[in-house]
Amino acid sequence: MTGALPIFDLPEVDPKLSDVLPAGWLGLLRGTSGSGVSLLAKQFAHAGLGHDPVHYYSTYERTDDVERAFRDFGWTPNGLEVINLSDEYYERILRRDLEVSRARETGLTYRDLSDHPTVPLRRRTYNLANRILADLAAMRGSFRLVVDSLDFFLEVLDPSDVMMLARQTRHHAQNLGGQVLLVIQPDIHERRTSGLLEDMADLVVDIHGAEPPRDDRRTLHVRKVRNHPERTQALAARVTDHGLTLVSPSDRDPSRTEE
Repeated sequence: MTGALPIFDLPEVDPKLSDVLPAGWLGLLRGTSGSGVSLLAKQFAHAGLGHDPVHYYSTYERTDDVERAFRDFGWTPNGLEVINLSDEYYERILRRDLEVSRARETGLTYRDLSDHPTVPLRRRTYNLANRILADLAAMRGSFRLVVDSLDFFLEVLDPSDVMMLARQTRHHAQNLGGQVLLVIQPDIHERRTSGLLEDMADLVVDIHGAEPPRDDRRTLHVRKVRNHPERTQALAARVTDHGLTLVSPSDRDPSRTEE
C-alpha cells in the first residue's frame, strides 16, 4: 500500500501489514507487565501523530507520565490527546462512593445527604464504554486510537459490555478508516471473552519479554493478520533509546558467553 502510514514505526514489519490490512481495522496487542507492551502501544500512537487525530486512553498511567515517556524516547507528544480514564472513574464514581462512606461513618444517612442543600447528589451516569463511544461518534475521518489497557474495562464492566465496546469501536474504524489498538494481558481473563476478542481482531500481536540478563530483548510475535496467515511471524526485538527496535536473528547478546 503505497504511501501508507507506519503502524508501529517498524520498517521490517509495517509494509507487510499495511499492504493487507483494511483501511480501518482493530488490533489486539497482548503482553504481560514489563514486556514492553505499553511502550509499543505508545510507539503505535506516535506513528500516527501529524496525520490523524490520535487518542490515547490510559487506565493506570498519569497523563504526565504518558507524555514524559514520549519525550524519553525522543517522540514529540504534540497533537496527542491523552484521556485518563482512571482519573475520570475516580472523580465520577469512586470519590463519590468514598464521600458517602465517610458520611455514614459519622452517622449521616442517605436522607440526611439528600436533604442537605450544600451536598449535591447526582445520578452516577458515567460509563467507561460510553465515554469512548461518545468520542468516536464525534469523529468525522480517519483516526488512531489506543486503549491501554482493556484489563481495566474487564475489571469494572460486564464482559458483554466490553465486547459491545470492541464491536462498536471496530465498526467506527471500518467506516472511517480508523486504526484501533486494544492492549490486554494474556491468560488472565475468561477464555470465552479472550477468544471472542481475538476472533474479532484484524491484527493480533504478542510481546514476550526475556529473562535477565537479557532484559532488553523481546520477542514480537505477529500472531494473526486477517485473511493472510502467511504474514504471521516471530521477530527478535530490543528496547533502545528510540523505542522498540527489531534486531537481526544473527545479532548476539554480548552478555552471553561461548559454550
